[in-house]
Amino acid sequence: METAVEIVDLKKSFGVHEVLRGAGLKVNSGEVLVVIGPSGSGKSTMLRCINLLEKPTSGSIKIFGREINDKNTDLPSLRQQVGMVFQSFNLFPHKTVLENVMEGPRTVLKLSKSDAAEIAMNLLIKVGVEDHHAKRPSQISGGQQQRVAIARALALKPKLMLFDEPTSALDPELRAEVLDVMRSLAADGMTMLVVTHEMEFARKVADQLAFIDDGVIVETGLPEITLKDPKSERLRMFLKTVKWGED
Repeated sequence: METAVEIVDLKKSFGVHEVLRGAGLKVNSGEVLVVIGPSGSGKSTMLRCINLLEKPTSGSIKIFGREINDKNTDLPSLRQQVGMVFQSFNLFPHKTVLENVMEGPRTVLKLSKSDAAEIAMNLLIKVGVEDHHAKRPSQISGGQQQRVAIARALALKPKLMLFDEPTSALDPELRAEVLDVMRSLAADGMTMLVVTHEMEFARKVADQLAFIDDGVIVETGLPEITLKDPKSERLRMFLKTVKWGED
């Protein structure tokens, strides 16, 4: 099985503040790995290092076998294979929903307007917001905006999707809409690395679960086993603080 992401001894400091202190994990192609942990534990920073939005201080990150810190690695080509969805939707407010999703195929893939529009509309259908294709982001709900953001990330045909707490800014009903789209992607075999507080999603959808605390991956394992019978006291304490409920 191909390794999609392999992180070894990843460290990242902002000035004197060390956020990641030797984190390591591995995700195989076709797997969903969910990362949980308390606020400030380094979850989002780790994702941003994978996508080179932050430059690691030290350590190794390989994406599909290619080291991102190797000067010989074609970074633009590699980043094109990695889609990312953030907490905030980051859509262009002056463009329509359809135009937002067309942007990547037009500017990065250099596709014609008609080809880009076809790809974009098919993706809007996939995430269930095709009826809103002519609206501006401000005219649709937060859940719909996040689904558009997922479609936009998929428009470059990535092999790996990173999700950084994609439902944290949404109320429960809208969270469910976004989680349904993510479940669908997982069912289609998309390789996904998801930072989330949605514990039911983690339990039901993840192939692997990783718990990060204080910049280190403390525990990894199968979700059903790890959440029911954690090995570390730190994870046991964390699970007492989270809300479960239905997603």
